[in-house]
Amino acid sequence: MSSAYLETAAAHGALTVSLKNDWVFGNVGPLRRALSGVDPGDSRRITFQCGGLEDIDIAGAWVLFKRSQELRARGLETDFQGFKAAHFKYLQNITEVRDAAELAAEARSPAANRRSVRAIESLGKAATTAFEDVGAISRAVIDGVKRPSALMWRETIRQIDLTGVRAIPIVVLVSFLMGLVLAYQGATQLERFGATIFMVDLVTISILREMGVLMAAIMVAGRSGSSFAASLGVMKLNEEIDALRVIGLNPNQVLIVPRVIALVVALPVLTIVANLAGLAGGLVLATVAIDMSAIQFIERVKTAAELESLLVGLIKAPVFALLIAAVSTLRGMQVQYSAEQLGKLTTVAVVQSIFLIIVADGIFTVIFVRYGI
Repeated sequence: MSSAYLETAAAHGALTVSLKNDWVFGNVGPLRRALSGVDPGDSRRITFQCGGLEDIDIAGAWVLFKRSQELRARGLETDFQGFKAAHFKYLQNITEVRDAAELAAEARSPAANRRSVRAIESLGKAATTAFEDVGAISRAVIDGVKRPSALMWRETIRQIDLTGVRAIPIVVLVSFLMGLVLAYQGATQLERFGATIFMVDLVTISILREMGVLMAAIMVAGRSGSSFAASLGVMKLNEEIDALRVIGLNPNQVLIVPRVIALVVALPVLTIVANLAGLAGGLVLATVAIDMSAIQFIERVKTAAELESLLVGLIKAPVFALLIAAVSTLRGMQVQYSAEQLGKLTTVAVVQSIFLIIVADGIFTVIFVRYGI
């Protein structure tokens, strides 16, 4: 092969590439095309010789060096011979930069690998611990279901009072305001089409299927979830949980199971309360702002409200309760050594509970839509 910038000759399994003319920035395009046309064939060694090379700069040297690296990547040997000192300095500089970069990468590689290994190990340990704790809690709950006499009924009833009965005022207030807002926004938009009456349908379906259970669950996550994590965390710091083990009691049975059962019982009831409060908010808005009588509103609610919509919201409540109870009690039991960690894990419990509630609600929505529920 021969071109304006190189000639090739093959002999005894080796290919010699003789450079000629000017390998400078202005000729980079033709140089690349000329080098790309170099076919090693059966040759296992490629030697680049100065030959008739007249001038070379850093651009030309880089094109030549890059092509040699491509050939090396194919398992071939490359070599540079016959270059003058003025020519070779560019190749030498590029080679030194390449070698320095490879050495730096090799130096960084073990540390990076160690960091990756540590990160994977930490993730694995955290996942293992979480699964073990969740498994222990699940076994305690199942054991309590199998043997009701083993349940701490007095503590369970106390937790129902704390998580359910005492949460009614805040759930009613928030749900009432949410119903008010939904009614106002719906009426404002539907009024443009002369369909203000359908605001009642909007509020009823939204509250029964989504907003009632969501508002109740989020309030419970912020109120009771943080309480579970904080109280269990304080017990861990004060070594009260260790004291329970010393006297032969199972902390999961005594502390966690009553909280889980209480939340599973309380949240569906709070969901019904939230539904009623949300509808009451819509009723107030309808009678005050859009000149709709209470009888009209109630009759329309009867038409729009279906048992299916109510059950969709109630089905979600026990699942949300299990998520809140599992996350908050798990984070509380993970507190080990400081009040700072207690605050951090309490915050994590609330954030993760709300996040899992939203994710679970999205999954429920996809399933219900998929099956036309």
